[in-house]
Amino acid sequence: MSKNIILGITGSVATVMIFKLIDELEKNGFQVKIITTKASWLFVLSVLARKPGKIFKFLEIWESGLLEFTGAFSKEKGKVRHINLVKWADAMLIAPASANTISKVVHAFADNFLTTTALAMPANKKIFIAPAMNVNMWQNPFFLKNMEELKKEQMYKVIGPVTGTLQCGDEGIGKMASIKDIVERMNNEMS
Repeated sequence: MSKNIILGITGSVATVMIFKLIDELEKNGFQVKIITTKASWLFVLSVLARKPGKIFKFLEIWESGLLEFTGAFSKEKGKVRHINLVKWADAMLIAPASANTISKVVHAFADNFLTTTALAMPANKKIFIAPAMNVNMWQNPFFLKNMEELKKEQMYKVIGPVTGTLQCGDEGIGKMASIKDIVERMNNEMS
């Protein structure tokens, strides 16, 4: 079975682990195309500054998703970037998934390339979501209502978050699930 996935990266401090996640996905036979939100770039660039050798790897995978962008300007029939991506993909993984992006997905907002692509995913394909945020954001009553709504839909598979020490030093739930757990869950659900 093919394992083509769209990896959506959002504006969460857990983005610092993105290369470990990509490496583990590829080690497990996943073909990855990346979509980034504008908010994620602060974190992506900070990781690339510390690991400059990874820039070519990141650009190669990101560019493969970016190539779909050219379809938006094409006069050729059938060249629509987000639709082409969801046709290629077997599933989507949003990791780390910020409270902002999760809330947009729940309410079918399509105001950026990631949320537009998520909205275009057919109901027979899974969207895995690995939340990562501060404990107070996770426990916000409005956000918890959004999570309840998300979990009602079969196509959405929430992985985590877990309890631990967060990047800001707070203790509690909100830490992104381990990379091993994310990839293991995807392997189990997609086999």
